Amino acid sequence: IILAEVKSNPEALARKARQELFCFWREEIAEKVKDDVGGLLASNIDDVWNEQIDTLLEFVAAFDELDDYKPTRDRLVTAIAARKNLREFGQWQQTRDGVPKSSLDGARETVLKRRHTGKAFNKYRIGEGEQLDAVGVVKRCGGDPDQFPPLSNIALACWTAEAARQCPDELRAVCEACEAIDHFPGKNISRVVRPDLPVAQPFRYDASVFLPHRWQPVLEKELDLQLNMSAQQWGKQNVRPLLGKMSSEPYPYVACLVADGDHMGAAIDQLGSIEKHKCFSRKLAEFASAARHIVEQNHKGSLVYAGGDDVLAFLPLPEAVACADDLRLKFLEIMRKALPEEVEDKDLPTLSAGIGIGHIMESMGELLELGREAEKQAKGSDLKKDKQRNALALILDKRSGGRRQWRAQWSEWEEDLVGRLEYDKELLREDLSTRKVYQIAAMQARLPLPDKRVDQEGWSRVLVLETKRLLGRAGDGELDLGKVGLKLDEKGRYKDKYELLSRWIDRILIGRVIANAQPEAKNKDAKEEAA
Repeated sequence: IILAEVKSNPEALARKARQELFCFWREEIAEKVKDDVGGLLASNIDDVWNEQIDTLLEFVAAFDELDDYKPTRDRLVTAIAARKNLREFGQWQQTRDGVPKSSLDGARETVLKRRHTGKAFNKYRIGEGEQLDAVGVVKRCGGDPDQFPPLSNIALACWTAEAARQCPDELRAVCEACEAIDHFPGKNISRVVRPDLPVAQPFRYDASVFLPHRWQPVLEKELDLQLNMSAQQWGKQNVRPLLGKMSSEPYPYVACLVADGDHMGAAIDQLGSIEKHKCFSRKLAEFASAARHIVEQNHKGSLVYAGGDDVLAFLPLPEAVACADDLRLKFLEIMRKALPEEVEDKDLPTLSAGIGIGHIMESMGELLELGREAEKQAKGSDLKKDKQRNALALILDKRSGGRRQWRAQWSEWEEDLVGRLEYDKELLREDLSTRKVYQIAAMQARLPLPDKRVDQEGWSRVLVLETKRLLGRAGDGELDLGKVGLKLDEKGRYKDKYELLSRWIDRILIGRVIANAQPEAKNKDAKEEAA
């Protein structure tokens, strides 16, 4: 959204802006990609390509005479919203019979050749069954290939950093083996990622080589490397020594973080002048710059975009929750400066964050959907008003099956929320076995579902006493409710106790996955140093 005060003809300016925008997208971006990747495209594809490119962008403009600032802006907002609701449903004019649709967009048909063979398809890792429309080709093949590190490097960033500390010689040997492949003409073990990012500094090649099940697919199929040995032999010779010396295995799960400001419209409504709105916009731009530093420099992640109050990033699991909290605190700090002094802290916009956790073999589109779903849960629009927004939500989608989700408002805990989750991780490492958690979950599954017909007080007592009994069971450590962060007592509604225990089970089992992704230090001194 671009809001501007215009001295001359606003309609002419809007039309000129639209023309320049579409021209830039078509000629400076899309056409250059098309020229570079001609070997990927089907023959006689120009008409289909042009239609798909020309129909991507939507452009809506409204203008009104400026009198009192806020009423004028309100009228413009209403006009824009009304125009956007008049959706256009134009039919595709350029189609080809029997052509599959894009894997990324079911509305647009593919522009790729029928047979996905050749160096160009290997270079951009386009699989045999994958289809891309014109926009998908621009996204896959345009820009600087090194602008984003591979997802595997992000997922294993904490592990590779620990490998550099624990086993520097063995890690150096893997780097040298990758470097040797790069000396073959036209061959490399994936692109060297940006060396300026902390995620890339321990290991600048595709970190998939640290996952044995990925040796053959990555080295032989995706990269089409002509090695003088099999991929399995290469991995055993060059990577297995490092894996054998590390105190923990690399864990191939990654976090997609989606964050968005809460009540931003209400905040802007408090700005009664152009000058105040400009100040607000400048401060909001500072948050976008700060978000990049927080994600990439402080938490070993990769920022996809930060615009205004929106953030999208991929992060290693051990860093994701702390990164979300740092973004939240920075957002509050900037909002205090952006809004007039008379705005109280309780009325400041807050930041809700969703973290989707998935396997690195899932498509980035699926990981993004997980993050967006988690962000929607964090907003909590279906909850009571005092429970909405200002929250963190986690969704875990295990590749082996099973899905868990957990949400809490940042202010829900008397103690620090991030500290509580960190404590859970240590609890799982030291005292609380996963077996006990599953025993409690199995016990709960045998109890009746909470509804008005059950004895609320009686079943509350059963649930609490059984949970205490299982936690206090000898064998793998006796625990109590307080130590595991369960605020249960025998009085009160059974429904509340049931839901509280369900949330605890989800929180702990999601925490177990995050703990598994945290590489173990070799000794006590190293653990303290890492902390």
